[in-house]
Amino acid sequence: MSPTKTALALGILVLLGACQSQPAGGDTPALLSGTEADQKELREKIRDALPADKPVLLAHDALTRDSLLVIERAPPRDLRRPALNGRDLQRPEAFRLLLNNQRCWLERLGDGKRWEMVEASCIPAPGR
Repeated sequence: MSPTKTALALGILVLLGACQSQPAGGDTPALLSGTEADQKELREKIRDALPADKPVLLAHDALTRDSLLVIERAPPRDLRRPALNGRDLQRPEAFRLLLNNQRCWLERLGDGKRWEMVEASCIPAPGR
């Protein structure tokens, strides 16, 4: 086999391996670039996704190091109706940031609902 054919065959194998490593549906885990505009849009999308009466506090670097965001419910703030064991046992909300066809999406893992991140700058998560 000539060196050109060998290189071509290796290139095809690398491409096939890369295609197989992509999650189904073309979704790739993503990260936010970390600008203030990214974080502002993220807060808006999270507010849309969660009940309006519950305030949400996000870290300033949310979704900039990991594509998974878990939001736990806040414990009761008064003694009128505290949880029996002092903890809220409801499941936390989990979101994943994804890239699909150069578009950035915030997906709620519980039901698969998605919100497009229009203004945010997303990059593929490393190691994916």
